[in-house]
Amino acid sequence: MSLNDWDLRVQIVRATELEPKTLGNIHWDTDTHQATIDVLSSYDYTLSTPEMLKDMEMTIVHEMVHLQLATLPRSEATRVEEEHAVNRIAGALMALSKH
Repeated sequence: MSLNDWDLRVQIVRATELEPKTLGNIHWDTDTHQATIDVLSSYDYTLSTPEMLKDMEMTIVHEMVHLQLATLPRSEATRVEEEHAVNRIAGALMALSKH
């Protein structure tokens, strides 16, 4: 995803460290090019192992798409539209990876 200039970390976190009804999040600093993706721990999943791993991968890809868009203007008014776009792009990337 051409994020080579970023110091990107992924960490596994418990559900209590995430917003309710989320599977992950990302925090970034565009000045230092550092970012951390938090992904829901396997301890808090109820899916089978293969489905859980696929879901974790999708979460990471989803958050990396957010990182690609980090320099664009953001507001509460555009948040819903951004989430829809990020979901579509992440889904398309996941589908491409299967070929």
